[in-house]
Amino acid sequence: MNRPADQLDDDPNLESGAAAVPPRGPLREANFRRLWSNSVAFFVVANAQRFVFSWLVLDGLHRGEREQGLVVFALGLPALFLILHAGVWADRYDRRRILVLTQLSAGGVMVATALLIQSGRATLNWILAAAVLSGATSVLGHPVRAALIPALVKRDQLFSAIAVNALAMTASMILGPVIAKLVGDQFGFEGAFWFQALLLGIGLLFLVRLEVPDHEPTPKRPIVHETLEAVRHVRHDHNLRTLFLLLTLAGLTVNPAVMVTLQAFVKDELGRDAGDAASLFAIMGVGIAISSAVVMRKGDMANKGALFQRAMMAGATMTIFMGRTTEYRQLFPLVFCMGLAGGFYITMNQGLIQANTPQPLMGRVMGLFTLVQTGLMPIGALILGIIASSFGIGNTMSVAAGISLAVVVTTYVRNADLRRLS
Repeated sequence: MNRPADQLDDDPNLESGAAAVPPRGPLREANFRRLWSNSVAFFVVANAQRFVFSWLVLDGLHRGEREQGLVVFALGLPALFLILHAGVWADRYDRRRILVLTQLSAGGVMVATALLIQSGRATLNWILAAAVLSGATSVLGHPVRAALIPALVKRDQLFSAIAVNALAMTASMILGPVIAKLVGDQFGFEGAFWFQALLLGIGLLFLVRLEVPDHEPTPKRPIVHETLEAVRHVRHDHNLRTLFLLLTLAGLTVNPAVMVTLQAFVKDELGRDAGDAASLFAIMGVGIAISSAVVMRKGDMANKGALFQRAMMAGATMTIFMGRTTEYRQLFPLVFCMGLAGGFYITMNQGLIQANTPQPLMGRVMGLFTLVQTGLMPIGALILGIIASSFGIGNTMSVAAGISLAVVVTTYVRNADLRRLS
């Protein structure tokens, strides 16, 4: 593994004759534990948010997959304009303060949306506006969270820490849509938004005692210059460049097909309530939890690049089959297998990027990472929604996943260096 010079740690196990000692669990580090606890609340809201906005449009406003895709696009639109700035700010300013301010703002948007629904004025245009504001408050914290992980744990704890963080994301996939659906059934759509506001408030409590290590801020130059420095780092590293291209592909095809279009597929082609997709996301989350736990226990693993690509192949294959299903129950084993692959996909791609990026560039590179992972998904959802209106939702899902599978298989066969990347 290539180690940036400023991340090298004194490792007693490197001394001659020293026995290998398992690294200390990352959750035993107090500050990482506080960040992780806050992230659980944040990720639950992030996944509930996408689900509830889609549910509101499909069942509350009685619109179709085109409007659903438009709202999800609005939710992710700010990422296209703000995420690179957020990466620069993560390297320039106090990271803890950024988290506090963005989470307070996100809670305010959830409260305003709940009040809007209660007033009976929740038209599609108002929901689009709420989605844009919600996406803006959420996206600014993403690069900060990612940049803080390697700053709060030791080098030999990194992949375990990322796996533990993936478990937080998993909990959000299971708990977010399911609890939001239960709350929404009991208290209406406005109740689902009040639930998100409350959870964000609880998450803020863990930030009160968070101690963030000082980092040398980058010189205040134009945002574009600082962003280009991160772009050059990725572009000049052949393996990182290829990895980012594969992530871009997934962000436009498989990710939106599963996380967004699947909900419309459940309603329009399988004849179910759009809210029934919550159970599918929960089963997927269980699969991610299992594979993330495996990575957490094993810690450092060889040939992480190969594991990432195999996981991407498996996910694309499952998505192809999802688009061919004719009954709701047929989706359960497919989303479970998708989740098993997802744990490796999430952990390996983020770990590889962070392990091969120096800390002074971490915020900006993770900003690029968030752009392709989060910012591109709404674009993909919008494109898939438009295509699906003409060619069918299932067909669109399968074709998009087929394109992804063909590209990653070709890359896997032809790029041995990426397979061996650690």
